[in-house]
Amino acid sequence: MSMITQCPACGTSFRVTPPQLQAQHGMVRCGRCAHVFDGFATLATLGDDRPPDIAARPVIADRKPEPAAGPAVRPKDATVAPARVEVAPEPEFVIPPASPQPEFPARSLSRQMAFPPPQTAPAAAGIADERLPQRRGSWGLGIVLLLLALAAQGAYFFRGDIAASVPEARPYLGKMCQLLICTVALPQRPRLISIEASDMQATDPVNRGRIALTATLRNHGSTELGYPALDVVLTDTKDHTVARRVFLPAEYRAAGKDANAGIPPNAEVTIRLDIDSGDLGAAGFRLDLLPAPTR
Repeated sequence: MSMITQCPACGTSFRVTPPQLQAQHGMVRCGRCAHVFDGFATLATLGDDRPPDIAARPVIADRKPEPAAGPAVRPKDATVAPARVEVAPEPEFVIPPASPQPEFPARSLSRQMAFPPPQTAPAAAGIADERLPQRRGSWGLGIVLLLLALAAQGAYFFRGDIAASVPEARPYLGKMCQLLICTVALPQRPRLISIEASDMQATDPVNRGRIALTATLRNHGSTELGYPALDVVLTDTKDHTVARRVFLPAEYRAAGKDANAGIPPNAEVTIRLDIDSGDLGAAGFRLDLLPAPTR
């Protein structure tokens, strides 16, 4: 038993097979008038005694078919009246055109993807170029102030060495110390001063505790040095320490001598220190030189 379908536009009948209709969801183009119609809507059966038609040939189009709601079901006993079947050109099985996809306007897309023009970069570069000399000037001024502060600190802490090396700078250092409430003392370098000779003698035959220490100090430096502090240790007959004390230059320097004067370079000075040791029984001593504190 064969199956036929009829074009609703021109009435031409075509012989079709179920696989052909199912492959293209029943959509057929008439080979005579080129009308596209649903082959399931006019589908019918044809008796075996009918003359055969030219088989339909499927044509695959560019677009995929839209899913059909389902083939129309015909009753099994439906027959076509015995009429002559015209042999028409072969129908084409086509895919219905899909709905067109929406296209976005180029103008709206360009507005969405547009970026602001880089106008701020040159302006920022110009501002940076204008501020660069100002920043350089500020840095230069800051460096100069730091150097001046460093020089002032060096002059304050090493004022004694500067005054000893450059005597012409002593008046200026004295003015600075008037403002800072300090003194221009000579440098303290006990390692450059050696004890050439020392002696201890009793000064009162009745009171054996009264003694006098004498020492000869020599300055081996090339500049004038300040008098050092004396570290005196009194010992007994067994060389055990019985007393110890540090004497500052003001306590052993000769009365009436200039307090700002020091030991000249490559020169020797003799100092004398009077001590009342009481009943400690001092029989010997040890003498050492220490840097005297300055302010």
